[in-house]
Amino acid sequence: MRGLTTEAPAREQKTIHVHPRVDGASGAAVPAGEPRNQLEYIEQSRQAHSYSKGVSWLYDMALSYLGDAEQGNREGRPAVWSTGLMEAPLLYACDTVPMAVYDLGRLTAAEEASDLSSELFDMPKETCSMVTTLLGEWYMRRNNSVKKVVALSTVCEPLNMAYEMIKEFGFDIHRVEQVIRPVHGGEERLDAMVKFLASELEDVAVFLTGKPVDEARMSMEIKRMNRVMGKFRQIIKLRVANPLYVKSLPVLFLLMGSAHYFGKPQEYEALLDQLIDELTHAEYVPSPLGKIVPLTWVGARGLEFGVFKAVDDLGGALLSWFTPNPYDRIWREDIPPLEAMARFILDYFVTGSPVNQLKYIEQMMEETGSKGMFFYTYIGCPYGGMHVELFRNHFHKKGVPSSFLEGSWQVGAPSGQLLTRVRAFVEMLS
Repeated sequence: MRGLTTEAPAREQKTIHVHPRVDGASGAAVPAGEPRNQLEYIEQSRQAHSYSKGVSWLYDMALSYLGDAEQGNREGRPAVWSTGLMEAPLLYACDTVPMAVYDLGRLTAAEEASDLSSELFDMPKETCSMVTTLLGEWYMRRNNSVKKVVALSTVCEPLNMAYEMIKEFGFDIHRVEQVIRPVHGGEERLDAMVKFLASELEDVAVFLTGKPVDEARMSMEIKRMNRVMGKFRQIIKLRVANPLYVKSLPVLFLLMGSAHYFGKPQEYEALLDQLIDELTHAEYVPSPLGKIVPLTWVGARGLEFGVFKAVDDLGGALLSWFTPNPYDRIWREDIPPLEAMARFILDYFVTGSPVNQLKYIEQMMEETGSKGMFFYTYIGCPYGGMHVELFRNHFHKKGVPSSFLEGSWQVGAPSGQLLTRVRAFVEMLS
């Protein structure tokens, strides 16, 4: 693997020195301490990136995303709840804003959502914390938010049950039946699988608009997606030379936005252009410990923002990410758009065997010179846990250092045990 320099490159560079956090209203220094919720982590990260117009712009887009989509829906611009992983070309072709189910908890500070859900639905404590929290979030939005939901059946079985539970609050659920592409023996059936899934996706357009999708418009949206992903990959490459200019948490948010553009496609693409320009001309940001450890993140995208901060603070740099919305693959533009979407999904992290994904992770690690891996899944998620276990066994046999993290879909700081594991792993590789 190509190693990452642990110092500033030899060419002459200036160094950015990051100052202590300052309260924007009073100008007083903000006391050190762990943020209490996700919004405070975002604000802390914004202050740490005070030199970057692009990072501040990114957080503005992220924090206004769901509220703007809900307000637009009330004013007549349709929106729909969806996974927010790869539906953008289809939904935008239907003039509908995707509202990402999986980003809901990341963009709020509703500590009461999980407790409310447990009380209302008598949820067992073993229930996936993500599903429990989302049920509470939807309950709180039952009278003032978007009511349409596009549910992809193979993404998460507990979430499928949750969709049934929110029907009583007036949510209109449209299910997309999907198939899973096996590791072996599926090639002779692939065309039939693609045809079936393309038909299911066509039904989504009818659900949203009452008519088939405009295929010319969807083809344009696929071109946009490929263009956006190309710019995202450019940012990933630029970070290799200056990994802490844009730290781990904003990269997580960039990855989230690459799937749905935070409801504003043109603005999101302009944001990527801004960050590319910044990184191309950026002054070097040194590691607080004088060295940098390039790392790879595999699995769920995570809600416990303190984990990402701990990695950065110890000189770690998450330079490659293999999560449910992949940025390393290209949508086909030479076939009908619904077929292109079906084929993309069938080669996709959550609807195909994880064994098929190993080569992509290895390529990412090679390109970024990664020295180790974090495997992350949520407590109580056997589906994600099985995927991660297959990945971990493969890379363990190859001698790649790794750390397995089980996190919670919670608001607030990570557990001390989780942070201890993260710090010990980064320090070991240092």
